[in-house]
Amino acid sequence: MTTRLPYAPPHSTNIANLDSFFGPDAPPLPDPEPLPDGMQQNPHIIHVMQILDDIRGRRPGVFVDTNTIVYYDPADRNRRFQPDVYAAFDVDAEAIRERNGYVIWEVGKPPDFVLEVASESTADNDIGYKRDLYARVGIPEYWRFDASGGDMYGAALVGEYLENGVYQPFPIHTAPDGATWGYSPLLNLNLRWNDERLELQDPETGEILLDRRGVRLAQEAALEQRDAALEQRDAALAASADYREQIRQLQEQLWELQPPE
Repeated sequence: MTTRLPYAPPHSTNIANLDSFFGPDAPPLPDPEPLPDGMQQNPHIIHVMQILDDIRGRRPGVFVDTNTIVYYDPADRNRRFQPDVYAAFDVDAEAIRERNGYVIWEVGKPPDFVLEVASESTADNDIGYKRDLYARVGIPEYWRFDASGGDMYGAALVGEYLENGVYQPFPIHTAPDGATWGYSPLLNLNLRWNDERLELQDPETGEILLDRRGVRLAQEAALEQRDAALEQRDAALAASADYREQIRQLQEQLWELQPPE
């Protein structure tokens, strides 16, 4: 088994971790404070989280979470960030969950994917300080979604990948239905802004992935369609039976009306 070296940002390389707040024997970390604009962001965050969490359930070693704290400096517990949605691959997901926080130098790597959802109180930070911090910490993919279509971020959807410590933009396209979309290589999914909604799409099939509510509604619609089809079938069978009975009665009348020989 490969032993991962502790993570330390460039400004604090080789600083020993002397804080009992961290370390393998430290207790679970505290819960983060709720965000002020949570009601605006939560529908989009929950939608993405449920889909990614369902995908995670089929892939061992994948950690996905929302609005929990990521610690990045072993010398200062206050140096931390709180992404709207983030994912890490090839990690001990259960250990991170038990820890109740993502401690980069304990995990051995920063998160691989981060998504921020625009709100009035966070947008400037997302495209400024946080973007610079994510690049410095080494997050390979950073995506931003603006439900307004760009009023807060300047664009409805922005995806970037880290190259030599600098974020470079992913191509963003316009679909025939008017949606704005870009491809995430790490997730192997298309992210789409579609009429103020955030969608995840299978790039091979074109299927728009559903969250659990969407799956339930689709199942309910399918059941309603099935029930309607069964009713139509039963009505057709009943009509056919009535028709056959009418034919039988008419045939009897014809026999009765036959002239005597």
